[in-house]
Amino acid sequence: MNAIIKQSALTLGLVAALPITAALPITAALAQDDVLPAGFQTEPVLKTTTTRDGDAIAWPEGTPEIVSVIGTIEPGGRTPLHQHPVPVFVYVIEGEVELRTEGGDPHVYATGEAYIESLNRDHQLFNVTDSDAKVLVVFTAEEGQPTTVATE
Repeated sequence: MNAIIKQSALTLGLVAALPITAALPITAALAQDDVLPAGFQTEPVLKTTTTRDGDAIAWPEGTPEIVSVIGTIEPGGRTPLHQHPVPVFVYVIEGEVELRTEGGDPHVYATGEAYIESLNRDHQLFNVTDSDAKVLVVFTAEEGQPTTVATE
C-alpha cells in the first residue's frame, strides 16, 4: 500500500511540475507523441467514464484486484444470463458477438471493438456467426469480491 501511495505522490508531483500555458492544456502536454520512443505507437481502444448503457462507472472499495480472462464462444454459443457488480472491460479479439442487455436493444461488436459492461444489469453475449468469437474480459474488482453473478 505504501508503494502505491508513494508512486501516486510521485506521479502527482511530476504532473504538478509540468508547465501549464494557455496555448497547451495539461492534458495535451501529457499526450504528446514525442514522449513515445521511436518504433512504438499506440492506438486508442476506449476511453469512457460510463458503461455502454450510460451508467457511471463505480469503482470498488478495499484492496483492488484485476482479473482478466479470454473467452471463446463457439458458433451458436452464448454466455449464461448474468450480471457484474464490478466494472468490466470487454474487447473483441476475434469474430463478432451480439450483446443483449436487460431493457436495451441488442448490439453487435466486431473484432477490435470494446465496451464497458453494464453494472448490476442482466445480460448475455451470443455468437450468431459461423466461426468462433474470442473476447478479452478484464474485471476491476475488490480482492475476494465476485466478478460475475449468475441470474437464476
